Amino acid sequence: MDEKLRKKPDYKLTWQEHIRKRPGMYLGQINHKGFADRLKVIITQICEMSNSDLLKIIFKNQNSGILIFNNIRNNIQEDLAIINLNRNPIKMDLPVLNALSSKFSLSFIGKELITQEFRFGNTDSKIGEQEIQCREIVIEYDLDEIIWGNDFSWNSNYLSYELREFCYLNPKIKFEITHNNEQESITNIYHFKNGLIDRLEIEILNAIGPCYFKQSINYKTKNFDLQIAFAIRQYNVDHNFIRTYVNNELTPENGTHLDGFLKGLIYGATKYIKVFNLVEKYKISKKRIKEGLVCMINIRMEDAIYSGSVKNRLASSEILEPIAEHVAERFYKSLSSNNEITQKYIDKFEKRKV
Repeated sequence: MDEKLRKKPDYKLTWQEHIRKRPGMYLGQINHKGFADRLKVIITQICEMSNSDLLKIIFKNQNSGILIFNNIRNNIQEDLAIINLNRNPIKMDLPVLNALSSKFSLSFIGKELITQEFRFGNTDSKIGEQEIQCREIVIEYDLDEIIWGNDFSWNSNYLSYELREFCYLNPKIKFEITHNNEQESITNIYHFKNGLIDRLEIEILNAIGPCYFKQSINYKTKNFDLQIAFAIRQYNVDHNFIRTYVNNELTPENGTHLDGFLKGLIYGATKYIKVFNLVEKYKISKKRIKEGLVCMINIRMEDAIYSGSVKNRLASSEILEPIAEHVAERFYKSLSSNNEITQKYIDKFEKRKV
């Protein structure tokens, strides 16, 4: 934290000072993980707002960076980088990066160039509330050593891994990620057009045996937009792989989006054994359903509810049944379309003789 703010009462703090006094409240952790998590949220928010489909991410020197959003299709709020206390602002995380940087600039490039420059979140630039039409947004920042520490320096291996995983969640966006240092400049380009199913392929290829029922589900309602990619491994020696997200943010303890999905698999398998008069021989259980399961889930929704004060587990109960019903229908059709593979799969649900 900024030690100069330690004794200043909260009610006298500006929004910049509040962030700088308690950076952990906004970052979770003041380290590479905290930075990467916040960066991914910022990218998600700006891409959704701008409808940009090309993003350049540049890491340079010890703790400086550039974000370039190209092909902007929507108008953008001029006060994107600040918390505007005069009106109800759209919740954005860019002001957090602004306040925790010693230098920060935001440029809108269109018919004319509009640039806002900041120091520790403060600026002499006149910033209005109107929307700006532009084709490109450029954000430059130098992380503040007072907040991040003198020893903080980009770890390219960690950042490359985190951002590559993030790219799978955004199939409509092409990413160019560059690491610059004194010795060399390395650029990697990622565009996973098939989204989560491309990431799933890696886990499928890591298995000893084959995977069945590989498919992707895209399901959109007025309350949420759901993407699922999953498959089921033949051999239980290949452990399951489950990874879930809400609005592109990892939920390590999963939650109702996974619960709805698993319930859908149970519903679909149960319907299959009932339709084909196999109830006496097989019993579907959640434990067996999860065996060999390979899946990735990303749900986009407003006003998501979480268990506890951190976003580790989704608790929005209203999504459970809609997800379960949709997945159940899809899975039942898969089971019904391939008798040989389905027989191998349902054999693991055979009732044990007492």
